Amino acid sequence: MTRESEQVACTLLLLLLLPPAAAEAQSRDGEEIRRTPWGRPDLRGVWINGSLTPVERPEEFGAREFHTAAEVAELEQVAVQQQIAQIPEPEATLGVEQGEEWFEPDPNSLSGRTSLVTGPTGKIPPYTPAAQARLADGLRQLYTVRAWSHEDRPYSERCLHFYSSGPPMMAFPVLNVHQIFQTVDHVVFLHEENHIVRVIPLDGRPPIDPRIRLWHGDARGRWDGDTLVIETTHFNAAGAFRGSGAELHLTERLTPVDQDTVLYGFTIEDPDTWTAPWSAEMPLRVSPGLLYEHACHEGNYSLPLILNGARVQERSAAAP
Repeated sequence: MTRESEQVACTLLLLLLLPPAAAEAQSRDGEEIRRTPWGRPDLRGVWINGSLTPVERPEEFGAREFHTAAEVAELEQVAVQQQIAQIPEPEATLGVEQGEEWFEPDPNSLSGRTSLVTGPTGKIPPYTPAAQARLADGLRQLYTVRAWSHEDRPYSERCLHFYSSGPPMMAFPVLNVHQIFQTVDHVVFLHEENHIVRVIPLDGRPPIDPRIRLWHGDARGRWDGDTLVIETTHFNAAGAFRGSGAELHLTERLTPVDQDTVLYGFTIEDPDTWTAPWSAEMPLRVSPGLLYEHACHEGNYSLPLILNGARVQERSAAAP
């Protein structure tokens, strides 16, 4: 290796080792955003998307998409209890993880929106007749009456799939930590809940064979200016997002706002499930802590205890 090539190699190595703040540029709001040594917005780090903002807009807000600052301050005092109050009994009694002590402490837990769903109505469109027929399988009942076998229990209880990790990433008040890694031609998401990993290529490769269907779909990413756009298809519909089907087309967008905030939004297109496309939006904020292991099945006695309890109830009901 010549002296010149050694200098070039050392320079490249130093650039890769530079801290994220070493290269900065202006965001769309004039705030400085970090950039990678190769010039893209730097999304690397640990982020939280926890929010107490409701998914759909309460009726009293009509077409209004945003709260005033005074309304946000008032809602922060009651938002946790409002979330808990929405859990139907007896789920609220049994689901101890829904208790207030489990909620992630976040002074910015309200996004400022009246709903995560965007648009004039702030509502998820109605299901199509085909989707209503497909979802009328009894699995939409409360968890407390679904205990014939382990397959009756929800995917999250079996550590198979969680809505908070997605895709798309939904905003929950618990287990809402996500870590992002970047290279020149890949972006990787590591989600706290069930340690789900999504590897997203940025090199323009074609999608996989349409006969292959995956729990988290087949994702392809690209940069649109300073916005990372991720399109995901080829879902298997087993871990369906809010009842979505195998033809779900998901588009996610991540846009840096400032050094501590990334605006995350997604659009759902699934004509077999909803009568119209719909979108949602929420902020990702820099996490004050690290992402730790989510050992889902460690010490998990839920399945045998729930199934055994259901059999005991059946025998008691049948006894003379």
